[in-house]
Amino acid sequence: MVIRKKTIGFKGGFNLLDAYPLDFCNIIEDICSDGTPETFQFCMPDQKIEHVVVNLCPTEPWALPNWVILKHKITEFLTMLKAIKTSYFPEAKVSVAVNEKEARTVADAMNFAGKEDWICVYPLSAKYPQDDPVLLTKVILRMDINFGQATESSGVLILDAQTVSAIYESCVLGKNVASRFITLSGTGLKENEILNIQLGTSIEKILENKVREAIKSRVFVNGPLRGQEITGLSQKIDWSVNHIVVLEENDRKVLFPMVKADELKLTTNVLGELRRCVYCNFCDDICPVDLEPALYYHSYMRGEKHKARLYNLGKCIECGLCSFICPSKLELLEIIRECKAPDRQK
Repeated sequence: MVIRKKTIGFKGGFNLLDAYPLDFCNIIEDICSDGTPETFQFCMPDQKIEHVVVNLCPTEPWALPNWVILKHKITEFLTMLKAIKTSYFPEAKVSVAVNEKEARTVADAMNFAGKEDWICVYPLSAKYPQDDPVLLTKVILRMDINFGQATESSGVLILDAQTVSAIYESCVLGKNVASRFITLSGTGLKENEILNIQLGTSIEKILENKVREAIKSRVFVNGPLRGQEITGLSQKIDWSVNHIVVLEENDRKVLFPMVKADELKLTTNVLGELRRCVYCNFCDDICPVDLEPALYYHSYMRGEKHKARLYNLGKCIECGLCSFICPSKLELLEIIRECKAPDRQK
């Protein structure tokens, strides 16, 4: 079955793929861990799964390109998915989100789904953060889940292409899966690469001889927007690590970055003295869940974090777009997380 979506399902957002297209070296390098590699383990959810959502619509330019896993053979991939469904989720409905701009993938997926009654295909816009679980389940399933809530508790299992492949290899074929593909990209590197990393390999080993010399850099696991910045490189790769972004550390701010995309180079990387809020409303306009991040900033600055929670703070999905677009480079996402903190401690 093919489902055509005329809208992306939310206002705001930002098309990172168009603004910052990245090219990756097609030579995939293998990097081995120093010790015994860990293996992929698929844990069956305790709850009954009614919906399996496969996301083939990444929205970040540093995400792993689909061709690495699909190898331009979507029909073979969907056949693997069918085997997984038959063995583990026979009663579940399967939805596959594909990037509407990947014409060949869309056409082949539609052709496959047109002959099957267990799968629905959703061509979607790849505007960030379309693939966030909160937005993805709302757009595809018309379900509302809370940020931070395990989707399995609502009977929904969300998988990406690489995890589907790993489940098929390990659970259906009975093979050991001890490595995963990740992307390595950013202004702090000599080149953008796709790596096949043994699980358990340290980030320090991965970055060896790959960082540009004589520069200060910042390292982000799973991207600079919703990922985590790390300072110690001893962290080891597990299945949750999808990409590593290394950005050159700058001390220069860009005025009105939204009209200077060529100069922006990911504003989350820009440091220096913060300016005051200029009431531009850019953070309000870009918010994908229709919040007003500036309200949280002003509540925080007045020492009234409790008031920030009165403005639907719990709806924030922490995508980082408000910090990304802010011309004053206010650390809005950090402020939001601090304002949420009392709720997280309960």
